Amino acid sequence: MKRCWVMIFCLGAAATTTARPARVILLRHAEQPPHESSVHLSERGEARARALVAFLTNAPAFATNSPPAALFAPKFTRRGHTIRPYETLEPVAHYLKLPVQMPYGPTGYVALAKHILTDPALDGKTVVICWRHDELPNIAKALGVKPKPARWKGGVYDRVWVITCEHHRSWLTDLPQKLLPGDSIK
Repeated sequence: MKRCWVMIFCLGAAATTTARPARVILLRHAEQPPHESSVHLSERGEARARALVAFLTNAPAFATNSPPAALFAPKFTRRGHTIRPYETLEPVAHYLKLPVQMPYGPTGYVALAKHILTDPALDGKTVVICWRHDELPNIAKALGVKPKPARWKGGVYDRVWVITCEHHRSWLTDLPQKLLPGDSIK
């Protein structure tokens, strides 16, 4: 009986390790106000969050793999500064009729990556992760990107990292959003 259980477990483990999204889109939360005392997005940040709806659902770079199947942001902290990733994804979530999942705290990126890479419901799908810029390189590395990308610059809000997963390899592409006046075009 024990031998049978071990075989079933191994087959189950093998099945979950092959479940990989086709694409993971990493982005920083939208613009914050100049004063650190406010935990919400600035007006420009709110405009970016609204513009992300069309960008993440219709942009040619993402159109090849259906709309996002899951949206992730960190759990809120006592200081509240992690509410911005949620607010950034909120218009996309409303449009797609998906929840913004927040199962992990701001430094729970290893658990997040493991969840995304083993969830059979996400196999072959597009996943969007909006997080604090400090942790984005760690999330990319935890998702299999090698070498770990350089630190996301503090004042940059107009980029996305697209991780493509194919044949047990992952690679990262850095793309401009080009959504608002003044955004980078390269």
